[in-house]
Amino acid sequence: MKFSKKIVCKIKIKQIALMTMLGLSYLPNALAATQDELEARIALLEQKLLALSQESNDLKKQVIESNKQLAQLNNHLQKQQIVINNQGKTLKNSQKPTIVKQQGSVNLPTVSNDNQIVLVNTSKTGTTQDENYLEKTSFTLAEFKDYIKDEIGFSYNGYFRGGWSTSSNGKPKNYAEGALGRFGNEYGGWYDLIFKQKVYDQEGKRVDAIVMIDGNVATNKAAGLFNTQDDNLMQFSDIYLETKGFVPRFPDAKLWVGKHSLPYNEIQMLDWKTQKTPAGGGIGIENLKVGIGALDLALVRADVNVKNKKDVIKTDSDGNKITQYKKEEVDLNELEIRYHDIPLWKDATFGVNARYSAPNKSKIQNNISVKNAWLGSFVLRQNAFFGGFNQFTLQTATNSVASQLANINTNNPEFASNSDNDYIGTHTGGKAYRFVSEGEAYLSDDMIVAHALALTSGNDIYSYDLHLAHTDFMSFKSAIRPAYIWDTYNQSGIELGYFRQKNKVKSKTYVEEGYKTTLYHSFKVGKSILSSRPDIRFYVSYIEALQNDISQFDFNGKDHQISFGVQTEVWF
Repeated sequence: MKFSKKIVCKIKIKQIALMTMLGLSYLPNALAATQDELEARIALLEQKLLALSQESNDLKKQVIESNKQLAQLNNHLQKQQIVINNQGKTLKNSQKPTIVKQQGSVNLPTVSNDNQIVLVNTSKTGTTQDENYLEKTSFTLAEFKDYIKDEIGFSYNGYFRGGWSTSSNGKPKNYAEGALGRFGNEYGGWYDLIFKQKVYDQEGKRVDAIVMIDGNVATNKAAGLFNTQDDNLMQFSDIYLETKGFVPRFPDAKLWVGKHSLPYNEIQMLDWKTQKTPAGGGIGIENLKVGIGALDLALVRADVNVKNKKDVIKTDSDGNKITQYKKEEVDLNELEIRYHDIPLWKDATFGVNARYSAPNKSKIQNNISVKNAWLGSFVLRQNAFFGGFNQFTLQTATNSVASQLANINTNNPEFASNSDNDYIGTHTGGKAYRFVSEGEAYLSDDMIVAHALALTSGNDIYSYDLHLAHTDFMSFKSAIRPAYIWDTYNQSGIELGYFRQKNKVKSKTYVEEGYKTTLYHSFKVGKSILSSRPDIRFYVSYIEALQNDISQFDFNGKDHQISFGVQTEVWF
């Protein structure tokens, strides 16, 4: 501070005055120049501020729009990442794509742009040590519906048919539908009802309880009380437990226990089966992947009632002796083996089936005669056959099963003679042979034809139709149905049926012969005749029995019948 004062004191007074005067003389000019420049600069600054304000507003709008787009993009990327992660897991575990559906709550699905339904936050009630099991978390809409259905684990499905019918001569009567074809030749209402409930499904192991009810509902009367007189019937045909994943080294095999049997194979147009084993109860394994095919095994019970001749205990009013018979139940076990789905050429498979029916009489049933029986089959199926399929079956049978193949109508290869489980007749080692062809083919885009043919012969069998032993027979049964396809929902066609059977007992010959012509128009869903339902058929049918030596059948006193009707048939 002292140093500063010394410097100031050294400045002379004249110098200060001179500097003051020069400054005062320059001040007005400086002030004038500064004022002009200042106004110009202020004006320019105002223009720049207005432009900057406008740019700021535009930039603000762009920022807001960009933020919206970024938010949408981020949301979409998150959803896509979930799907990509799940697909990556699926690809990684493609060698064992087993789906484990965990029990618990599931959040509401979010629909993304790739038609996937993404399920997130699925709670898990258990864990697994097997990393090959995968929890599926993304589904299409159809898969999601199936997922919910499978999680609930209950399904109800079945079949029924029925309709209205009349004839030109009173009540219409069906005649030899198993030989002429069932279309326009059946007037009852059959049904199958199947109830299935999942009871366990974890770590690749599943258990289902299954009950099947079937029967007939007469369509000629209003009342439908269950009784045999009016043909209103119901039975529990299947009650069993089915498992999957319990057979070691065969994860896809099905093991079942209960009242059930291996699958039936039905010839639809003739309404009988080439493979059928009604069972009271049993155990079976299906779909064992052995070699190049699949193996099915089953052991079932099918006891039969046999008439046992007793001593004469009374006489009638004329003094004639009366012989009384008593039914006794004989234990019957049937072992069935099927090896199927053997690949041949393109779209062709082959199968070999065998069944042995073994009576197991008790020591007090030595006076009862019940013969064992065999059924053997070869099955060749050609898929993609002119747009449809064709299946050939060659069979041989012995004793009571061979007798079933000699029936005019129903030809199911069963051991018992009827639905009451009766074993009747004298069986002495007779044999029967049968060749069956069934299928459908598209002759063009708007023409289709379905068929069923059966050629059967046998010797030394017991005829259930004639009630005569030591019968030789030969039969030809056929039904062919060409149709014009108007569109997916309309078909018009004709079914032609013809059969002839000759039974020979010793030196006497019995002949049965007939034919059928059915004209129809059908409302349906799908173009196939044999594999598309529902179906509503309007028809007129002419049937004639040319010879009836075996059945002695007549149409209310006539040898022919014209019937009219409408019938529906549906799987659901």
